[in-house]
Amino acid sequence: MTDQTSSAPNIPPSAQLMQMIWPGAMAAQAIYVAAQLGIADLLKDGPKQIDELGKATGAHAPSLHRLLRALTSLGIFSETGTGIFQNTALSEALRGDLPNTMRPWAIFLSAPFMWKPFGDLYETVMSGQPAVDRVLGKPFFAYLAEHPEDAAVFNSAMTAGSEMNVPAVLAAYDFSQFERIVDVGGGQGALLRGIMSANPNLHGVLFDFQEVVSGATALTTGELASRCQVVGGDFFESVPEGADAYILKGIIHDWNDDDALRILKRCRQAIKDDGRLLLVEMILKPSGEPDPGTFGDVLMLTLVGGRERTESDFRALLQKAGFDLSRVVTTDAPNSIIEGRPI
Repeated sequence: MTDQTSSAPNIPPSAQLMQMIWPGAMAAQAIYVAAQLGIADLLKDGPKQIDELGKATGAHAPSLHRLLRALTSLGIFSETGTGIFQNTALSEALRGDLPNTMRPWAIFLSAPFMWKPFGDLYETVMSGQPAVDRVLGKPFFAYLAEHPEDAAVFNSAMTAGSEMNVPAVLAAYDFSQFERIVDVGGGQGALLRGIMSANPNLHGVLFDFQEVVSGATALTTGELASRCQVVGGDFFESVPEGADAYILKGIIHDWNDDDALRILKRCRQAIKDDGRLLLVEMILKPSGEPDPGTFGDVLMLTLVGGRERTESDFRALLQKAGFDLSRVVTTDAPNSIIEGRPI
């Protein structure tokens, strides 16, 4: 059994736990508020006094001061004088006008429609059922379909995540071997846009719910428009046919094995006999190793009833769907590329 305390032998276990509990229970919400108010963007040109920040955001200045002061203890913002704040390297990552911004994720993971279900984690563990159904009254994606403002927060985070992962995916895998690729559940097309931009002979199809792909303006205008088709639909019913590659990024982990199998079987029906199925997913490490995927697994449990999986889990799932897991390609991002071939 791995000794989880070995990395900090001089700190008692109780103190280590307190470091996790405090300020961990509040830090995410504090970062959320700062991101929602756009504080990092307001400080991009230099330090500002708290009254100026309060006026710009409409916030109660003394309370905002206390919030930002707490975040300085985490290295997020710095207070250069009483009530005068400026950005740090960490808060710069919350600026919405910079590439690879973390602002959409800071807002998404702590937004009320996410935070409230997390508060019901106890009941989820006791019942084995997602908290969203109890707290929000319906399954996660059905809730988003009826709440466009929250759906916009979700889509923004998914797009930002795809944009951050594109360089790692492109560096790890050769997409030039394909003529036509379908991005199944591809959101607003950030991943497909990156793949097609790097491969000028490749044609692509973006496939997701109609209300989602309607925001894929970068694929419907400009140079890529002549090579890209945007299709609305439900991947439980069918996916566009006849491509030699089908890529699904962060889709299979949203679903339990039965539902994931339904999606994969639709891909098997559509793919060419010599095609490739590419799943971009986190692969769980052996128990006890540091692994961000384990908390991703709890997230899936809480929100949608899905799960993160081991390599053997993926192998068995693909086999049932009519694919052979041919290889796993690691990337510089937390996700790997799981390649399957039709059998």
